[in-house]
Amino acid sequence: MSNSEHIVHFFRSDEEYVRAAGYFLREGLLAHETCVAVATAEHHRQLDRYLREAGLDPDTLSAEYRYVPLQAEQLLPTFCDAHAGIDQDRFHRQFNQLIIQAASRGQPVRLFGEMVSLLAEQGRPALAIQLEELWNELSRQHSFSLFCAYKVSPFTENPRYRKLLHSIHSHVVCEGA
Repeated sequence: MSNSEHIVHFFRSDEEYVRAAGYFLREGLLAHETCVAVATAEHHRQLDRYLREAGLDPDTLSAEYRYVPLQAEQLLPTFCDAHAGIDQDRFHRQFNQLIIQAASRGQPVRLFGEMVSLLAEQGRPALAIQLEELWNELSRQHSFSLFCAYKVSPFTENPRYRKLLHSIHSHVVCEGA
């Protein structure tokens, strides 16, 4: 896998979500990459179970800084305000630092995130698109693979947003909508 990929996956069920995200993380961990997972608390529990069933120990990997689980619900408000929108400078400072730290092991970095999906689910599609574009800006400064997940919704089925989502990402893994 190239370190310049920006992948999107549309999912209908948590099982489909966990299978796709878990596979992405598992493959990175098996390749000794540093994997960052920005997911909801419930999805972290499901991903941890997936990784354990695959023979990996998320707790040990986290202690070794090979697996970095971050809470999407807590991270999103640190750079995105319900009224003011996304603070682009704060986003860049925060995620530049995260990627620099993740890359400090000297291994490729994989990021999985569902903050964009949370924005879409909150009825803020323009902010979801803006966040996707900020990730693309960041990818011009750092090498990493990014896997985004969107729950199938009116947002992902809207032809205008669907076209934007396809153009922003380098790969569409699964057409769920």
